[in-house]
Amino acid sequence: MALLDDHAVVRHGLVSHLGEEPGIEIVGVYENSRELLRGMAATSAQVLLLDFALGRDELDGVSLIRALRARFPDCRILVLSTHHESATVSLALRVGARGFVGKGEDLSGLVKAIRTVASGAIYLSADMSYQVADAIRPVDTAQQPISDNALDRAGLSAREQEVIRCYLEGMTVTEIADKFKRSIKTISAQKATAFRKLGVTSNNGLFKIMKTLD
Repeated sequence: MALLDDHAVVRHGLVSHLGEEPGIEIVGVYENSRELLRGMAATSAQVLLLDFALGRDELDGVSLIRALRARFPDCRILVLSTHHESATVSLALRVGARGFVGKGEDLSGLVKAIRTVASGAIYLSADMSYQVADAIRPVDTAQQPISDNALDRAGLSAREQEVIRCYLEGMTVTEIADKFKRSIKTISAQKATAFRKLGVTSNNGLFKIMKTLD
């Protein structure tokens, strides 16, 4: 397996703990998406443990998963994130992730998730499964392109689409403003305009309307 996380302490902790698990071999450890894409091209991995919300100069989680699925279709992606609202989890699964684990999960839960995804099954904790049960669909990214076309049809500008994707990842307005080097006032206005165009007022409402638009 391989792993991507932009926090050194998290990477070292994962390598230390997972490296001791029988049957789990770590073939790549990466701190950014550029290193990951180069490394995966050189050394394939059956499972990739992927941080969903990286730094401001990185791809958003949705775009990164889609790029990985296109380049490495045989790799099974397990998302690891502090942001695990039902809309975020559902969106990650729809674009190609095979499982989702919160960073608050204990080590035994993470190991179980890795083994489950490696076996070809989809992994969600019992709590996550309950929250997103009505939103999970079989993953087939070749047949189910996500969000961009739907947002285009809804009349959202490119920048409004960027804000919406980040908002679904659980990022705050301040974090989005920092990521794209725009003012908080600008991001707030773009989010409000996008929500008004889509007729929603919350993350869950946003995800539901996107399902009907796809």
